[in-house]
Amino acid sequence: MFDLIVIGVGSGGLAAAKRAASAGKSVALIENDSIGGTCVTYGCVPKKLWHAISQFRHQATIATHHGWSFNAPNFNWAAVQSRLSDYVTSLNQRHEQKCLDLGIQITRGTARIASSTSIEVNGDIIQGQRILITVGGKAVRLPIPGGDLCDTSYEFFSWPHLPPSVVIWGGGYIAIELASILNALGATVDLVIRQDKILRGFDEDLRQFLQDRYADRGIRIHDKTTIASVKKAANQLTVTCENGTVITTEKVIQAVGRVPCTDSLNCDEVGIQTTQNGAIIINEQYQTSVPSIFALGDCIDQVQLTPVAIAQAREWVDLVLVNKKFPVDYTLIPTAVFSHPEAATIGKTEAEAKATLKNVSVKTLKFNPMTMALTEQHKEPIFMKLILEGDDEKVVGIHLSCDGAAEIIQSLAIAMQKGITKDDLDLTMALHPSIMEELVTIY
Repeated sequence: MFDLIVIGVGSGGLAAAKRAASAGKSVALIENDSIGGTCVTYGCVPKKLWHAISQFRHQATIATHHGWSFNAPNFNWAAVQSRLSDYVTSLNQRHEQKCLDLGIQITRGTARIASSTSIEVNGDIIQGQRILITVGGKAVRLPIPGGDLCDTSYEFFSWPHLPPSVVIWGGGYIAIELASILNALGATVDLVIRQDKILRGFDEDLRQFLQDRYADRGIRIHDKTTIASVKKAANQLTVTCENGTVITTEKVIQAVGRVPCTDSLNCDEVGIQTTQNGAIIINEQYQTSVPSIFALGDCIDQVQLTPVAIAQAREWVDLVLVNKKFPVDYTLIPTAVFSHPEAATIGKTEAEAKATLKNVSVKTLKFNPMTMALTEQHKEPIFMKLILEGDDEKVVGIHLSCDGAAEIIQSLAIAMQKGITKDDLDLTMALHPSIMEELVTIY
């Protein structure tokens, strides 16, 4: 009998398994796909690489206004897809080898929970004192007429060529990032969103700023509507929206959300309580309604971010298996959208701050960076916003949109963890000329 069985080898599952094995526990992993999960194989990693690749076309255009000249650009989609696939495969193999080096047993197949201490996979039974469910989530496909003609972000990573036109349905992280990537590579992109703005939950000013930048780059946004049907004729798809808008395109991507991958686990039969969408219900120790079975990551449907799943895994191992405390702080989680331009945020939005705090003040700044001083056609404005609380003007929210916003927000997260105030920013010697100079001198 193993000390621990982990079902699902994504970021959270890997972190838990490695930490438990390093603490001397015997661990079995069960996975029906690649080692590394969605983030490594179908999400964060390949998407971040596509983000980096896609920016070069726009940069080449800007460069022509700074004295450079180029031959007509020619992008080899197939070659890039092949290289990306090879890189992702190497990461999968690296994660697998690390697990094997730690003595972790890996079983390939779909897990079915047979009892409070046993798993059935490939007709065999694996027993463990504790079971940890880290199966993550999967893309939703809404059941509309012609829904089977739509792709999800998973299929995007295996497209054989760059389509000339794409309709993307959704306004969250995945939709926004894919829209930005495809637009930057030269595809015509239509974005269909249910609300009036993209990125629900982000600060309103940041949402509007980024949406305006998308419009500037030629992305057509169809707001306050949804896709009613998709039909195929010859090599084209016809998309009809509920508001009557009709769009002809080559590809349609549904990016309308994710649900936990719990439908094959046998939760009901063994007494694991779940929500209506399949999310596993847990207590403060990540314990399910079955005392020996635990769950964390995207399948508990809380904060669906890779670093959160990893932090939860570390906390769980230390708490349950090692009798240590590694508390996860959910109050300050930096997050970024890898769009063009990038958007990053941490802390409270202006609306959240004014609804929950007293004596709130706001500092907002928009400007064109010096790097764009020599071109009039391709300005890249920058957005910065500080949310301050109290007489000491403690920083409770930071919202950015600029190149490198994701890297910047991580450093600011450290400062906010230490309770930085506006005075602290004012007393910081500014580096000139730089983007961050404007933040520490904002007034």
